Amino acid sequence: MTMLDDWLRVPYVAYGRTMAGADCWGLVRIVRHALRGEWLPEFGAVAPDDKAKMTGAAGQVVAAGFAESAPSPGAIAAVWRGPLCLHVGIVIEADGRLAVLETNRATGPRWLRLADFSARYLRVTYHDKTAP
Repeated sequence: MTMLDDWLRVPYVAYGRTMAGADCWGLVRIVRHALRGEWLPEFGAVAPDDKAKMTGAAGQVVAAGFAESAPSPGAIAAVWRGPLCLHVGIVIEADGRLAVLETNRATGPRWLRLADFSARYLRVTYHDKTAP
């Protein structure tokens, strides 16, 4: 069993931040910690449906040193409609290729190749920590 298998078993739970259940940000936190050994902020009070607060949280992540980058394992994939952040996933390696792991109410956790993830959404940007 691989870490990816474990992540694909995490049920979607709004506000969830653990392997027992996670929303899109919760899953990003879990995977980022496994891949990079760092915990991202919890943003536990941000409702998955509150896109204004999600956008504010995204701004805080950028202010903490995350900049737009090329996709690489551990990078955050952010989905945008205009100025609003609608959804997040995380870049992983799956079947020898880069992919985005995401979760939502309708599907639960799943991974999509980068091109397939980008095709699903109007605008996707990738963010990773800048050098200190």
